Amino acid sequence: MKIQLSSALLLFLFLLAGCREDKYNINSLPQSSSSTNANFSDTVYVKQNPDWTGFNNPQAIIVGNEPLVYVADTYNDRIVMLDIAGRVIGYSQPIRRPVALAQDKRLQLLVCAEFDTVLQGQTATFGAVYRLNLPAVNHDITKATPRRVIWDTTLGNYASRRYTAVATYYNNYYIIGRTGQKNTGTFDPDNAILLYSNNDVFLSPVTSTFAQEGTGLLSIHHVTGLAIRPTGTALEYVFSQVEVSSVIPLWKVQWMQFLAMGQTTNWVSKFYPSVDGDIDILRINRFVQPRGLALDPSGNLFVVDAGTDSLYRFNSRGTERYSFGGHNDSYGRNFNQPYGIAFYDNTIFVADKGNNRICRFKLSIDMN
Repeated sequence: MKIQLSSALLLFLFLLAGCREDKYNINSLPQSSSSTNANFSDTVYVKQNPDWTGFNNPQAIIVGNEPLVYVADTYNDRIVMLDIAGRVIGYSQPIRRPVALAQDKRLQLLVCAEFDTVLQGQTATFGAVYRLNLPAVNHDITKATPRRVIWDTTLGNYASRRYTAVATYYNNYYIIGRTGQKNTGTFDPDNAILLYSNNDVFLSPVTSTFAQEGTGLLSIHHVTGLAIRPTGTALEYVFSQVEVSSVIPLWKVQWMQFLAMGQTTNWVSKFYPSVDGDIDILRINRFVQPRGLALDPSGNLFVVDAGTDSLYRFNSRGTERYSFGGHNDSYGRNFNQPYGIAFYDNTIFVADKGNNRICRFKLSIDMN
């Protein structure tokens, strides 16, 4: 049975879990050569060569806490583990069509993907979320059996449900982006962002007050990305979305925060036009097809847009500080449907889906 909890109780659970959750000891794993992730306002991102190739429509990338790099090699039905220099360490056991990745503080991977099964004598495909417990197999990804932790094999409208985004909080709770065709009613619509505990127990939809396929803030369509700041304990998240009907959301990237207002608590937009004015992230129709998001430790937000083949960087106040890409970038920083993005040690990693590669860009100030 699924249990929906009140917002106040959710906040209590967040804080309680944050006090007692253990982290995996990563002292024996490779460490970064730099301990800072500075917020530079006026810098240039320089493309690094060579590109990482050998992928087939890669749609997601993360840099874990080890740090190791994980790529959702979507059409090869696997997760690729690499070191920070791009050397392949290993491949996961088969996972059908992985499209989103996250890692919790225990160094366990969460993967949004699909699976096939036979129902009523016919093969059917459903969405699922898998967990890979890497520490249990000494980080040998080839031995980490993908364990299905979220799925629904109900036929009918529910068969179209897919899990498309995932991000983890400091206490190993996590949120999942779910999409599907059933969005006309108020009960359990497919388009949603859902909160789960560190043990994969469903807690509550965090978008229960959102308008289904609306046009304004606090509306939800097809969720394509989720991002949570990798440091600190702030209850915030950013999500990206694209339209699935003739109704087009005016704000395809929205930054949410959990606030207590009097006797009530709720998820609200971090920015509002009436309060914050014409800030960049709230510009109407700013994005076309935002597909991937990443937050760095300083609170900078990175967005890749497959509709403009571009990358955008915003600071924590929603101001655009840097962008590049398109088809005529003077520095050769061109994309073809970028779908995933990650940040680590002043380097940006982009899953360039249409070019079957991973591109890297480093801050020029950090290249001495």
